[in-house]
Amino acid sequence: MAAKTKKQSLEYQIFGVAAHIDAGKTTVSEHMLYLSGVQHRVGQVDEGTATLDFEEMERERGITIHSAAIDLPWRDHRFTLIDTPGHVDFTVEVERCMRVIDGVILVFDASRGVEAQSETVWRQATRHGVRCIAFLNKLDKLGADWDASIESIRTRLGAEPLSLQLVHEVDGDLALVDLVGRRLLRFEGEKGGAECQVSDWPDEERELWELERSAVVEKVAECDEDLLESFLADEEISEEELQAAIRRQVLDQRLLPVLGGAALRGVGIEPLLDAVSGYLPRPMDLPAPLLAGEGEGVTEPVELDASAPVVAEVFKLVSTRHGPIAWLRVYRGTLVDGMQLRVPRLGKTIRVHGLFRLIADSQERLAEAGPGQVCAVKGLRGVQTGDTLCDPKRVVRFPEWDFPLPVISMAVEARSVDERDEMIKSLDLLGFEDPSMQWRMDEDTGQLLVSGMGELHLQILADRLSHGFGHEVLLGAPRVALRETIAESLRLSGDFEQQFPNGTTVFAHLDIEFSPLPDEELVEIAAQLPEELRSRRGFREIEQAALQALRAELSAGLAQGHPVTQLRVLLRNIAGREPGQLPTVEELEVGISLLVRDLSKKAKCLLLEPWMLLDIDVPEDRLSPVIGEIQAQGGEVRDVQVESALARIEARAPLSRLLDFSTRLRSQTQGRGSASMRLEQYRPAQ
Repeated sequence: MAAKTKKQSLEYQIFGVAAHIDAGKTTVSEHMLYLSGVQHRVGQVDEGTATLDFEEMERERGITIHSAAIDLPWRDHRFTLIDTPGHVDFTVEVERCMRVIDGVILVFDASRGVEAQSETVWRQATRHGVRCIAFLNKLDKLGADWDASIESIRTRLGAEPLSLQLVHEVDGDLALVDLVGRRLLRFEGEKGGAECQVSDWPDEERELWELERSAVVEKVAECDEDLLESFLADEEISEEELQAAIRRQVLDQRLLPVLGGAALRGVGIEPLLDAVSGYLPRPMDLPAPLLAGEGEGVTEPVELDASAPVVAEVFKLVSTRHGPIAWLRVYRGTLVDGMQLRVPRLGKTIRVHGLFRLIADSQERLAEAGPGQVCAVKGLRGVQTGDTLCDPKRVVRFPEWDFPLPVISMAVEARSVDERDEMIKSLDLLGFEDPSMQWRMDEDTGQLLVSGMGELHLQILADRLSHGFGHEVLLGAPRVALRETIAESLRLSGDFEQQFPNGTTVFAHLDIEFSPLPDEELVEIAAQLPEELRSRRGFREIEQAALQALRAELSAGLAQGHPVTQLRVLLRNIAGREPGQLPTVEELEVGISLLVRDLSKKAKCLLLEPWMLLDIDVPEDRLSPVIGEIQAQGGEVRDVQVESALARIEARAPLSRLLDFSTRLRSQTQGRGSASMRLEQYRPAQ
């Protein structure tokens, strides 16, 4: 059974579809489901019938909020497709998907080229080593420009685009020229159900298109030694040779193949699916990720072996009435229903109580899942996004995940005290699902403050409290989520002691160094303890408890109670009351709490506020007043590009001055302007 599972699971290609909002990403995915036979009609985003946007809020708003996964067959291949959100407020949802996919289709609106979230998605894919192909959508739209889109990919992403198609017109209909296979692709049929009709190149166009194909061959040959030899020998390059060379360069991340179409009409989707199977990787094509083993500095690669001890990673959690469901990818071994799994972060073993294949908003029971498969698991109480699951007899773990800090908050109030207690439980469930959402109790006002990545994110969270959990919610005005750090390095060393009312005294000696990290939006906590401590009984448990206590204390803030960022913390020494003795976990936690309190008093604390990068599109005749508005809000204009009476502005500004910017922009441009923003960095508050 294991050998069969290995063969079957390694045939899967796990790929995502990602884009800036409104580029047509979900429409592309819906047509893939239709062409593969998974769905018998094409789901429409505008009609609220999209299979992958299955939540009520997604259908009402016409946007993707949560990632969705589904298996689909294509010719002799098996795909797992993960559709991701396009709005910048849900970047974390994209981030966790990038951790588990091997390839991604980057969808662009051909009339707009690269947009703000396109750049974010590209950076995420590059950071995680995800191989990419591009799809220029909406080629039938007024203003669509293939060449301009290609240039924006080159200049804004720093990628090397490779056009595999040309745009053509046959009898007034959009067609595509396949430069690799020397075919003309026409798409006939009903809206949304167009079938690809393939024919040879017409004689009157052949000479010109052969020149275009030669340019593709030459560009690939510049990167690929195998193809270069044939190219220099002036040999005929077959379709198969060219495909293989392009695939090698995609795997090496040197070229970005570009295809195109009009997804709403079904144009270009069939060749796009062929490109997924032809150019994007399978699990065995990629370097094995490294796992941390037991012992200091021990690492091991994850071999693709279905008979080896199992290793999987949780990348998403969903709360249901019947308990949590964990989405995970299996990297090694075979996951079986009823199996016991070790969760290294928790230090305990849990049992799988249900194994399922993901089908958008439903599941299909599985007996097992092998390396390279994505599946859903029930029964894993206590797990978090990013947890490693492994064989109890061979404990390993993936590196920890880092999630961006929320940038905006909102007060939520319940109708009664009882309702408030229930709302807190609901907020815990929302935080369980969404690592980018946080909540806390304001010590001064007693209000519940919910924090997220943007105003839309907060609106969605409020909708879920109201409609998903049935709470009557009163909302406060959005407020910026501030952060704290220290201006100068500081080392605190000493004995920390506290007596409790029952007479118990706790004691811990601590030596901890704190340093600012001005260019990093994180808290970096590490231990560099004396070597003689490592041989003492219970050292590993005490070391981990110290690091966890530091993280917990710093999340509560310093002088003004805001979460800490841009800080490096180095634990230098710990000791108990007696020579050679380690403190208990309780003594350690109390000692660290007292030390951080000292830090708040002795350090020069800085209050930080988020600065956002803005991408703004406005009519050229409204350029000056919009620039004036940005500058009036303390912002900085980085770049201005003007094309075809449309101006694109890149700027940065403090979020505190942008909370109603979209409203002001619509007013200044008579509704013709649009803007998107994303976090750039935290700066000292003005």
